[in-house]
Amino acid sequence: MVNEPDIKIEEIRSIKMPTLVIVGNKDMIKESHSREIAENIPNAELSIIKGNHFIADREPKAFNQEVERFLLETLK
Repeated sequence: MVNEPDIKIEEIRSIKMPTLVIVGNKDMIKESHSREIAENIPNAELSIIKGNHFIADREPKAFNQEVERFLLETLK
């Protein structure tokens, strides 16, 4: 996203795999942009957890729990 920030909606819509869009509630990416991404990927889910853009590093327990929940639901 740093090098290619202008991804077109058509490209996002071409993603066919179940997708978890996970962001921090104090992320540097606007929540409206995260919602737009999740809304335009078929079978996508948006998860907003407490933290900033570096939630995987700074909030690993919450991040991993959310990823695990998503994977378990997806594999049902």
